[in-house]
Amino acid sequence: MQVFATTPLALFMLLYIMVRGPVKGLWCLFLVLPMGAAAAMNVSGLGSIYMADFVIMAMWASLLLFPTGFSELFATLKPGRPGFILLFLLIVSLLSAFFMPRFFRGDTEVFMLVKVPDWGMAFRLRPLEPTTQNISQPIRFMISMSAFVILTTLFRKHGSAMQIHKGMILATWVNVLLAFLDVASHAVGFNDLLDVVRTSNMAMLDDQRIMGIKRIAGGFAEASAFGFYTMGLFAYWMRYWFSDKTSWKSGLIALLMFALIIRSTSSSTYLALIAFLGLYFLWHFRTMFKARRALLIYISTIVAVPMMMIVFIMLFTLNPILSGMLDEILLTKMSSDSGVERMMWNTQALTAMIDTYGLGAGIGSVRASSFLYACLGNIGIVGTALYLVFIAQFLLARPPKSERDTHTAAVIAGLQASCIGFLIQAMMSAPYPNLDVVFFAHAGLAMGLLRRQEILVRRKKRSTRARPVRMGAARSMA
Repeated sequence: MQVFATTPLALFMLLYIMVRGPVKGLWCLFLVLPMGAAAAMNVSGLGSIYMADFVIMAMWASLLLFPTGFSELFATLKPGRPGFILLFLLIVSLLSAFFMPRFFRGDTEVFMLVKVPDWGMAFRLRPLEPTTQNISQPIRFMISMSAFVILTTLFRKHGSAMQIHKGMILATWVNVLLAFLDVASHAVGFNDLLDVVRTSNMAMLDDQRIMGIKRIAGGFAEASAFGFYTMGLFAYWMRYWFSDKTSWKSGLIALLMFALIIRSTSSSTYLALIAFLGLYFLWHFRTMFKARRALLIYISTIVAVPMMMIVFIMLFTLNPILSGMLDEILLTKMSSDSGVERMMWNTQALTAMIDTYGLGAGIGSVRASSFLYACLGNIGIVGTALYLVFIAQFLLARPPKSERDTHTAAVIAGLQASCIGFLIQAMMSAPYPNLDVVFFAHAGLAMGLLRRQEILVRRKKRSTRARPVRMGAARSMA
């Protein structure tokens, strides 16, 4: 086992969660989510255990110490609930990782990370065979899924929406701080300043530049990973701004996240931003006719977006550096070597799915450049269908009508929107079916709050039904 500079912080969080409990230790999770390249420790054969993974495991250890932990857990995995579908998806994924690479060994070809002489590590097309990725990827997938289960279980009866909202504030400002330090440290010549939080054994692409402009990686290994997380934060604050009628600061934070996305220079994040805003305004188009504040926001956005586009077009047209950067990021991305290679990954993932008769080559076997293609290639049609059912159940869930105008409903809507943001970008760039801890954590918190709202509504109905009975009994006794 190898320790890193972030290991003492991980051990402190473990001790804090074990003493204070997983609900009060939620801030630990939000603190480390912007540190996507931070490892708690390195385990031989499995690779790095990331800080977010370590915090989830600490929460599990703390939850199972309580006598009621298992009973509440079974309520989350009840048939018909998203947790039940997720459990079946986990079983399918584990079975596929163990059996498929052996059963279809040599029957199809997949892209694998191999050592190339005089080049280093690179992805090459090789016949399907069992690898260590069939062990490490399912374990990481299981940890990510467990984040949904444990957080749904915890916030079904404990915690509050305000606690989650404060956690989102913490995560947002940590992400902003790391982004600032990333740019500032390179500007003054201290390029290794953030190595203290980039401790995983993955390849670090934190010093990439486009037309001389430093790409922001923040606490992540590359700009696209930073853009992926920032996209989720933008979606949360955008949706929260529309839901909470008393908040104007959330609008400014959403604007700040928008600026960070533009500065990240990640083409997949740019496309995800455009797709999210388009889908969002189409989905909520009727809202502007019902609420005066929503109408003001819509009009402001509809006016502001074209103006910003005109300004950007003028800047990119008049400035040759910005014009070249725009051309490199978006216009020639698909025809570049990277774009062609990623399209080959997706095509081969679809071929692997066909060659395995729709069963998939086993999670960890196929690398793609799209969430959908990665699912089809790794876990097949059945696993992909289960995944999509889980996502639909979670995203279409709504609080009871009597509770929709509360702060809790605004937080739930924001968390669901953040997951949509993660999902849209994953459709364009995710190499494996795992949507990471951050997606399942946000989904679990939202589902826990939804279940809590349902429980509160049922209690209110029971109390209102019981009250007239007691009054009648009191009159008869008199």
